[in-house]
Amino acid sequence: MKIKITILVVFISTLAYSQSGNYASSVGLSGGYAEDGFGILATYNYHLNRNRYAQLSVFAAIAEDKGSFDIPYNIFTVQPGYFIKVWEQKNFKKYAINVGGGGIIGYEVINNGNSLLETGAIIDAKSQFIYGVFVGLEGEITLSNDFSLLIKANEYYHINSDVGQFYPYAGLGLRYFLF
Repeated sequence: MKIKITILVVFISTLAYSQSGNYASSVGLSGGYAEDGFGILATYNYHLNRNRYAQLSVFAAIAEDKGSFDIPYNIFTVQPGYFIKVWEQKNFKKYAINVGGGGIIGYEVINNGNSLLETGAIIDAKSQFIYGVFVGLEGEITLSNDFSLLIKANEYYHINSDVGQFYPYAGLGLRYFLF
């Protein structure tokens, strides 16, 4: 019992110490255009100070490749990244622009996993794990102490994707500051 209490005290004190240098943490949700369809992006930001934050994002896209045949596909990725504030309104700090980037790992599902189209055509591409990098631009408009309007644009580079190597996302959403 004594060991369990000691471990609990050490864990809580470590957690409290690690949060002491944290300016804030926030979560965000945005939705918008992804190539050939709709995308949604959920983010968690760990603010290292007023001008830098680490970000962990989850992205999902629902789209349909419109070529000779209409082929539906979905992309699901997790994206660890790092962002830096490059501009902020001087007097009221109401507007800000952040730039960053990071890595991507995820999965793409082509035609719901089927290699045959309804027309009988065979799809050469296959559902698979994907990986790559991204660069991002975020515009923030402060609405209150807890909320800000988020304008987000990311360009993804999927190294091994059958859908396409470059994949854009642009969305609008809200960010909520946890503390």
